Amino acid sequence: MNYKPVGEDEPWQRLNSHHEIPMGTIGQSRINIIEGDAGYGKSMLSLRLMHDWCTRDQDDQCSQLSNIDILIHLNLRQLGGVASIYEAIVKCLLPLDSSIKESDVKQLLQNEDIRTLLLFDAYDEYPDKDKEDNFVSHILQEKLLQHVEVLLTTRSSCIPEGCYGLTGRIKLTGFDGRAREDYVRKVVTKGDEEATQKILTQFNTNATLADICQAPLLFVIYAHSAHKAEINIDFRSVTEFFRCMVKCFHNHIRNKAQTKPTAEEQAQFQKFEDNHDTLDRLAYEALCAENQQLTWDRDICARKLGKEFYKRHTDIGILVEEEVINSNILSQPDPYKTEVRLFHKLACEWYAAHHFVKRLRSSPSSLPGNLVDLMDPSELQHVYRFACGLDPIATRQVLDLLKKNKDCNSLAVLCALEQKDKAGDVLDMVRDLVSRDVIISRYDSRLLQRTTIELVQRACQDEIPVSCLQLKWCFTKFDVTSSCIVLRSDFRLANLKTLQVLHILGEYTDGEITRDELLGLLQTCEGLTELWVDSMGLLLPLSIPPEMIPPTLKRRNINILYDRRRGLVYRLSFEHGQWKIHDQRADSSLGVVIDQSDSQLEQEWCLQELKMAAEAGVEIRVLALFESFNTVADNSQSIILTSGLTIPVLPTLQLLNMKGSNINQEMFIKILSYVKECPQMTTLLIKYSPLPDVVDPKQIPSQLKERGLRVSWRNDYSSRSRLLDLESGRWKDEDLSVETDSETDTNQCNYQ
Repeated sequence: MNYKPVGEDEPWQRLNSHHEIPMGTIGQSRINIIEGDAGYGKSMLSLRLMHDWCTRDQDDQCSQLSNIDILIHLNLRQLGGVASIYEAIVKCLLPLDSSIKESDVKQLLQNEDIRTLLLFDAYDEYPDKDKEDNFVSHILQEKLLQHVEVLLTTRSSCIPEGCYGLTGRIKLTGFDGRAREDYVRKVVTKGDEEATQKILTQFNTNATLADICQAPLLFVIYAHSAHKAEINIDFRSVTEFFRCMVKCFHNHIRNKAQTKPTAEEQAQFQKFEDNHDTLDRLAYEALCAENQQLTWDRDICARKLGKEFYKRHTDIGILVEEEVINSNILSQPDPYKTEVRLFHKLACEWYAAHHFVKRLRSSPSSLPGNLVDLMDPSELQHVYRFACGLDPIATRQVLDLLKKNKDCNSLAVLCALEQKDKAGDVLDMVRDLVSRDVIISRYDSRLLQRTTIELVQRACQDEIPVSCLQLKWCFTKFDVTSSCIVLRSDFRLANLKTLQVLHILGEYTDGEITRDELLGLLQTCEGLTELWVDSMGLLLPLSIPPEMIPPTLKRRNINILYDRRRGLVYRLSFEHGQWKIHDQRADSSLGVVIDQSDSQLEQEWCLQELKMAAEAGVEIRVLALFESFNTVADNSQSIILTSGLTIPVLPTLQLLNMKGSNINQEMFIKILSYVKECPQMTTLLIKYSPLPDVVDPKQIPSQLKERGLRVSWRNDYSSRSRLLDLESGRWKDEDLSVETDSETDTNQCNYQ
């Protein structure tokens, strides 16, 4: 899971355990949201936190729950029509004969000396979430119980309005490679290494399986079924996968029967498995509803489905019963009712797809004109994919519907791939798409990102060369443990064995790729011929010791290019493990800013760029030191930064800009002595630093006078710039009505 502190620009941080969720930490938000797709374990995590609180050690100050006095867990799915938090607690959590009243609960929660945590589960299924006047919104918007801490679970697509940037967020990212391996080995196969590897190999070679089983619930069901040989593990479509999954449910209850069923009972079981028209219609109508409500009243549902069908599907776990508050009879002695739902939203999409196909075949004109809006592909892509896998005739109509949405091109191809008999034709479509540049952008919808990823991985799975994959402003890291690329959206790309060119475009603050991550990425992408990183902020290793580079990588001679947006492109030599200048943009020169707040690696990269440019005779247009200057070495041959790093004499440096440094007369003369050693330097700018009003002209190197060095100084934001007369050592005002070329160069250096 990943954690994002308060603030839109704060980076996501990896959490290795739920124990690391920083609830109530000083400086963090009192409200945290746990988000994730269906089946990713949001409700399970909320129950685990409640269990940990109930069994906590009061003396364990390391636990994030150790100081919580009261923890209140409420399933919002059960609270439709409930007017207040106090009413919800009394009706849901207290015995029917409890003497505690709502006023008592209110008094307790309003006591600021008692540290309380409200754990709200399933906000995405909260019946009243779209109503303006509901108690959950009042608490989240700090209109009610401002001192109480809140932890809320919801799907990523259903974050409460107004919460972006105002809360801490925990994103459940599903099972990665290590989590899968640990679970299979410890829980499923009990240490049987051969059986473990058989299951894990399927995830490493089957893109469809790896994608759909990121949801821990589906992975767990699949892993156990595959180990017991209840499921065919060689399939090529999500339709095949889910058909096998449903069959496992039915087979499991047959196998558990204490007596062998009669032929008549077998026929009845098969009938229930094959004929589910009413359940199909219920699921379809639930997904098409403007405000999806995926639960039904038990009695009504049982009456519609038939008691035997209903009992069969609740016994095997496809239908799940749940007790909720009946807001219509709160005044009655028993205010509860039982609702029923399908075990997972994907199951709802499966049954809905059957009815969808029936509608497409019998009366397509009866479908609503805004069907794609009602069944949003970004939320319900599997309805469309299942429909194509269930019926070849419906495929063309589904594809026509998807063409109306510009983000659905990749989804349309995936839908077509559900058809086995046309797989060859569709693979030709895939081959054509990946023969051109494939782009995944930070600003793409989640649907477009996810379907594009699956399309690329399907191409690699079928040994189709992927010409070029561009990751625009969405790359986060390469995860060595799971051998996959992680995007900002937390989607992952794995098994890119036929990818030929990978182009990563980054932003200004993107972190770094370590040596191990870079080598792991190159080894995972077996067919890669070029890696091109185009980013100021995404830092690559300064060098790689040749002995760390595997011989197989050296033989592949991969072209690794690095463009830091400063005019030069660098290439990593596998022979020496060092970077060299590969190319220079036309009419460009190097401009570098070193800020005191820059990381050590960023400053080291700046120094390496300066040295490479100076050695190659490349013009260094400007070097800007923003509060990073410390002193000049006694021999005037280097500048020493506050980080301890040193900048040698740069023969091709044109302009030195120093800002925010405390410079006295002695230090100013030492700076001029360093400038004297840089023969091409024509301008020295010093800003927001006190300088002596008069400089002894005898101490100014004569070479600078002959060179006509321009020295400009501005003491603070409100004052005018002043120029140094090198002959007299006095300052004179500079005309600021027109921005000078040197000022323009420095500004451009900051943003390119």
